[in-house]
Amino acid sequence: MKPTEISHALVESTERRTFLKTAIGAAATAAAIPAVSTIASAHFPETLRIDIAPGSNENKIDPETDDCVSVAILQSTFVDEDGILKDPGTKITFDPTERPVRYRFGTQELLGQGGGVRPINDGEVRDVNGDGKDDLVLQFPLDGTGFTGDESTGTLYWERPGTRHHGFHGTDTIRLPDDMQVSDIDILNYALTLEHLEAAYYNDFLDTYSESEVERSEVANYFARPTLQYSTYQQIQDVRDHEEAHVEKLTSLIEKLGGNPVEPAKYEFPYDGIEEFVALSDRIEAVGVSAYAGVAPMIDDTGVLEAALSIHSVEANHQTYFQLLHLQRPAPDAFNSARSMDQVLPIAQQFMADH
Repeated sequence: MKPTEISHALVESTERRTFLKTAIGAAATAAAIPAVSTIASAHFPETLRIDIAPGSNENKIDPETDDCVSVAILQSTFVDEDGILKDPGTKITFDPTERPVRYRFGTQELLGQGGGVRPINDGEVRDVNGDGKDDLVLQFPLDGTGFTGDESTGTLYWERPGTRHHGFHGTDTIRLPDDMQVSDIDILNYALTLEHLEAAYYNDFLDTYSESEVERSEVANYFARPTLQYSTYQQIQDVRDHEEAHVEKLTSLIEKLGGNPVEPAKYEFPYDGIEEFVALSDRIEAVGVSAYAGVAPMIDDTGVLEAALSIHSVEANHQTYFQLLHLQRPAPDAFNSARSMDQVLPIAQQFMADH
């Protein structure tokens, strides 16, 4: 296969919200995480009855003015068709006051990728709908839910004890403001998506080609000095290690802020040979550099901004190295253009196996 051509032209789109709902979390890493998504077999049938913002007729949510939202889990009786808790076909009563508090809340798309937010406490027991039964009311932080403005429903996952990939879910309608800003957790998960992609990409290459194949390649022979020629493989290993370190750092920041780090998905990297790998690496790193430059002005937390800028400069180093291997000018311009989230989406989706 020939390498995918990544256009450097800005992709005109107004689908920032669509990006956040479909792209955040749709990435993969092949280091400590298998290349095939661990959430591919996740199963959460819609059986739960929930009430978002109980007491509000329109279920209004405003992440820009409210820190948290209440979600009530109502008692419900249903047939466990898939055998999540009992034998398949068994009729069960789900009493939230008797179940472990293992919930995630957010958009359906984000939850499907392993994201969402956890409740801030074990909740309050009360009869929400006046049916005489105890219900559980939980408080969830809004930062990290993935709501971007045009969603009409919110989703709650309950995870069966011992696994994050099986359980039940419920949905309820919501009303959001027409214009919403992206949160720092959303930005971090966006960056984590790209770092997952890059870590998977370099691991894929290093798993495919040996050190001797790389250092005897035409690319490595561009270097007249043997110490440079015979360190090409190690340099690519260093780049891979950097991307994995970025994954760890971003994951830690998201957890520190109370969010759920996105999980990886499956990727396909269309290059054939070392020369094509180098050309594609040049383009991928250019996208990463421009992506960090695009979101940096949107970050509120100074600690998050410092981390993003420190990663941005390292990504620029990576791009320069692959530009040299690609026989391109390492610094052709005095200024680089930034890319917004919705401009990065169609580029990143070229490598998403499920898109």
